[in-house]
Amino acid sequence: MKYKIVNNILWLIFFGIISIGVTFIFQTLVSMRLSYALTFIMLFIWAGFMVTHLKLQKIKALTRVHEFKSETLNTLLNISEIFLHMDENDDYYTLILNSAIKVIKKAVKGSFLELNPLTGRFEYKACVGYEFDTLRKVSFTLEETFLYKNAQGDYDRPVITKNIASFDNKKLDPLSVANILDAGGLDIQEAISAPIVQDGKIVGILNIDSVETDAFDTIDTSLLHFFASQIAVALKHKALVDETVSLSRFDKLTGAYHRNYFEKLFQAHRIQSLESMSSYALILCDVNDLKVINDNYGHSAGDKVLVGFSDKIRKHMRESDVFARIGGDEFVILLRDIDPEMVHVKMSSIFDDINDSTIDFDGHALTISFSYGIATSPEDSMVYDVLLKIADSRMYEFKENYKNNLLP
Repeated sequence: MKYKIVNNILWLIFFGIISIGVTFIFQTLVSMRLSYALTFIMLFIWAGFMVTHLKLQKIKALTRVHEFKSETLNTLLNISEIFLHMDENDDYYTLILNSAIKVIKKAVKGSFLELNPLTGRFEYKACVGYEFDTLRKVSFTLEETFLYKNAQGDYDRPVITKNIASFDNKKLDPLSVANILDAGGLDIQEAISAPIVQDGKIVGILNIDSVETDAFDTIDTSLLHFFASQIAVALKHKALVDETVSLSRFDKLTGAYHRNYFEKLFQAHRIQSLESMSSYALILCDVNDLKVINDNYGHSAGDKVLVGFSDKIRKHMRESDVFARIGGDEFVILLRDIDPEMVHVKMSSIFDDINDSTIDFDGHALTISFSYGIATSPEDSMVYDVLLKIADSRMYEFKENYKNNLLP
């Protein structure tokens, strides 16, 4: 913007000098009155030119604003669609970046950093034009970012950083600087850093980069400020959706899936298995003597046993396996694509590893013990309720044998 104002002033001075020169020339060739008339006509033409030029600039600026706001709206709609369907494979960070780069004039690259509340550092979540696998190894404190170093105390608005290659990186450790270089992070001339602010706190930073000098102006920073404020609202909504989805999918105490969500996953796998005719198993588990532990030590002790059991079970799960809590002390496991004989081998190994292990509770060694029953498909059934009943019957048979020391 400053460049444009200076440019217009220079044009004014230049045309003024030309007008004075032309006036003197006219005076030598024609009468004084005619020379003034011709000079006035030239000034009138120049004024019309300048007004038209300024109007065109204003129209271009308004067009940029309109295009940007339209793109912002489309971005928000696309993000909302992703949140609505909760497709965790969709990369909304890259969607945000591409949208901003698309409408910021002279922008060709960018990155999105998000605050990790556990570490207090900003981590790369997406990038365009850089090697993401290298950049994701790098994290920053707020004080180490372009935003902080150039904001001069006003951290709520976008700032422009010029001459990136010579920027002071003394606060960064050498490995981080090396990773940034390897990823191409300094192969640019200029950047705009826009804060993502929620409840007065910076939770993310949107960086838009250019390989040109003097690439960005105040219109760009204003547009990106509007964009960042809208994205902040969208991401806050996402956090609320994530929390709601987490509560609907996961048991708060153990982190295992809830029964309803497990049944949805099971039905989806059952349909898939009908096409591939693959074997799978349903295992029902019951934590032994939980009531005794609750009665003797309190429910906090019982909760700790449940958490300990869940943690130990998960260590034996493959990525394809599903583990859920379906009752107070009852859990269920879905082992996909596994031979029936291997199910018994796997569960025997898990039982030997976990059973009779202990956890500490206020100086007391609490024993973790469990019983289980196995039902396999298609051998036993292909219906969830039937498989569950078979597994339940076999679990209680196992429990009786365990109590009577009749296990092999």
